[in-house]
Amino acid sequence: MNIKVANTLFDDGTFSEMYKAGFISAKIFTYREIYLWVQAQMKTRSITKNQAVLEAGGKFDKDERTIWRALNSFGDI
Repeated sequence: MNIKVANTLFDDGTFSEMYKAGFISAKIFTYREIYLWVQAQMKTRSITKNQAVLEAGGKFDKDERTIWRALNSFGDI
């Protein structure tokens, strides 16, 4: 899924409705937050994607592989 589409679905409440109905898990919200955080760190601090992934692992208390999975689920940064 593209991050632009995900943001649109999030903003218009579609993701929330799908979650309440049981069609998607809460993981999609976490993955989106991780993706947006890593993207922001790369832009504002001019750090590499690898460095941002390492820092995101600590910030979100997730394994590095989970961070990569979150990034890959929305396409390339």
